[in-house]
Amino acid sequence: MDIKEEGETNFEQQEKPEGGLKMRIFFIIFGIGSLLAWNAILSDIGFFMNYQAKYKPSTSFAFFNFALNIVFQFIMIFKKQLLTYKTQLIFGLIASIISLVALPFAVAPFEKNSLTSFIITGGIILFQGLVNAFCCSGFFGLTSFFPMEMIISLSSGQGISGILMNVIGFIVLASINTGDGDQDAKIGAIIFFSISGLIILLCLIVLLFAFKSDYFKYYLGKTGEYNKMQNKIENNVDEGAIVSRATGEKEGDDGLVDDEKENSEISFLELFKKLYDVDLLSCYIYVITFALFPGCSINQRLFKTGKYRQTSIVTIYNVFDTIGRSIISKIKPTKILTYIVVLGRTILLFTLIFNFYLDMNDYISPELSSIFVIINVSILALTNGMGTSLCFGLAPSLVPDKIKGRAGGSISFFNIFGIFLGTCVAFLTNYIMGEIGEYKED
Repeated sequence: MDIKEEGETNFEQQEKPEGGLKMRIFFIIFGIGSLLAWNAILSDIGFFMNYQAKYKPSTSFAFFNFALNIVFQFIMIFKKQLLTYKTQLIFGLIASIISLVALPFAVAPFEKNSLTSFIITGGIILFQGLVNAFCCSGFFGLTSFFPMEMIISLSSGQGISGILMNVIGFIVLASINTGDGDQDAKIGAIIFFSISGLIILLCLIVLLFAFKSDYFKYYLGKTGEYNKMQNKIENNVDEGAIVSRATGEKEGDDGLVDDEKENSEISFLELFKKLYDVDLLSCYIYVITFALFPGCSINQRLFKTGKYRQTSIVTIYNVFDTIGRSIISKIKPTKILTYIVVLGRTILLFTLIFNFYLDMNDYISPELSSIFVIINVSILALTNGMGTSLCFGLAPSLVPDKIKGRAGGSISFFNIFGIFLGTCVAFLTNYIMGEIGEYKED
């Protein structure tokens, strides 16, 4: 029976559709949604530190989130994909909305430093780690099948996510003033996390619209994303056989296309052998970043910004990180460029700490020290964004088409693994800063 008579589309024969501005905006929104949950928690971490200071949420929350995130992302790239990207992302986004909206209600009804409140909050953060794994791995894997411009758009959206949460946080704080600081914090947190949930809901709606577009059908048509469940349930036929009939490729004795069978059974070790240098570079990016940011960076002088000092430094970082992710669209990604960008930023481990040493010992003026902080943080952020986009863009080009999604998932996993290692190194950098001396406002 002709495949077209069965209602299937031969994507191979379709005219290649143009993504255009609409699709680039869609992928920017996907990037925002992929990291928004964790950025929301970081942006309002002061709320949790105020009510759960005894349990050090600034460090414990990161451990809870990234510990499970690493585990589940590893499982997802180690095992053959069990769910379609659409199903995986729908679950991840809906679960993100629920967990974000629930967070302030795990704190507000309880007294400060309540163990019960911390246990409930910690449980939500643990669950959020699983959810973040679904979202990050899903979006990275999905986008790996698309052209480079869409990969850059997604990466840019991830940078914008942090800026967006900072802006919303400032607006919420400025809008609420009942005269009761604790009450303001509780109301602000409920509003802030509710807005965060609405933004993720927008991302979910955009995702559903995108899957109906010809653009998505063209690039995901041969992945089984559209016909996997339908073929298994309605026709009870093997997905590989349908692909072979649609493309005319040779089937093996078991009905699978030879190339597809090989790719579907590729192990994690075999995938790592294909991507080891890009994977390790993507990991190293975040080892350096989280060794220096936020702890080592926000503890330094920034002119006379007073209580806005830390937020200002975070904003500088987010802006330049977004710029770094975006400018790669004007540059051809190569391994040589990636090595230079990623390894070259190692020097920042010394320059940021050395600047703090000079400032604390009055070897340079406060104004000059502040300028050096801006330069160092800007370079740290710019190279973080550039390196992330370069690795994310290179990985899918190094593997066969059928496993581009797993290549994207591999980069996502090593990013998170690098964050975990970076937070460990941060204990050392923070210790060194402590030995030098803590900056006090004038």
